[in-house]
Amino acid sequence: MLPLVALVLVACSTGVSVTPDAGDDAGVDAGIPDGAIAADTGVDASDVGNPDSASDAGNPDSASDAGNPDSASDAGDAAVRTSTGGSGGVACTRTGTLASGRTYCVGVLGGSEFKLELPPAPTGPLRLVAFLHGDGAVAYLDDSTMEALVPWADAHGAAVLAVKSPNACAWWQHPTQTDCTPTAPFMPDLDGLNADALRAVLDGVRAGYDVTLGPAFYYGSSGGSVFLTRSFLRRFGDRYPGYYALNCGGERSPKSFEWDVMNPAKRGPTRLYFTYGDLDFLRSDIEVAIPYFAGLGFPTDSVMLTATEHCAFDTNGRAQAVFSAALGE
Repeated sequence: MLPLVALVLVACSTGVSVTPDAGDDAGVDAGIPDGAIAADTGVDASDVGNPDSASDAGNPDSASDAGNPDSASDAGDAAVRTSTGGSGGVACTRTGTLASGRTYCVGVLGGSEFKLELPPAPTGPLRLVAFLHGDGAVAYLDDSTMEALVPWADAHGAAVLAVKSPNACAWWQHPTQTDCTPTAPFMPDLDGLNADALRAVLDGVRAGYDVTLGPAFYYGSSGGSVFLTRSFLRRFGDRYPGYYALNCGGERSPKSFEWDVMNPAKRGPTRLYFTYGDLDFLRSDIEVAIPYFAGLGFPTDSVMLTATEHCAFDTNGRAQAVFSAALGE
């Protein structure tokens, strides 16, 4: 069962300071929690577009699109197609089982392992919710985030996709940096090579299932959010529109965009939602990224939680709140 793709971005708004409720730490990625203190999940729904509307008809360039939508021969087809029309599924190297009893496929595409869980009774093209883990990949390995996302995904006809970074620990690090210890050398993926891995996984899922060409739901945690903003959006944001839930992370791109980011049609329905704590050690990077992306024309929302350290809030709940707001719920 592989139903839906999710990306979250929010319209420009002034950052809001929210005091989270106290709670227990829900998970840690090599010392960086993916969720702990329940945070305010309020998002201005009025700022969010409907991913199923005509304005969301992006033209992602993927293997599942039955041709290059940018080519002359596909121009007519791409103008009316609303889903990939994929079939046949994806190859699974093994299967796994969530605590709830739901099973998922584990496979490898583009050098990255992924886990894919489908909704039980999809009634049309799948939406896709994609999770990019933080350093250490603990939330990927223990399935805690997939488990948390399944109810929301089921209710919205979406598949849950969790992807492990090429080096198996950090999305923002160079794929050849396989030392995942806290003292590992600093080798950032400045060229965005890891974006190719995520693209390969997305293309494989699109080819194997009928996935909507509307916005996907992207959920980044810590280093996963850094990767999405610094690499994936810069390289492939025009081809894979979505709503980005960027929790406790986010960075300005160090290089120029590989597509015409100043063209509104290319940016499409993509929206960015930044959520972070006032005590987060990545706060300065995040607060540079927010006006940078807003200045490029991306609808951008930011929420700063008071008395909150790095990822010390319910990141899973926040991602779902963002996705619901993006759908106008």
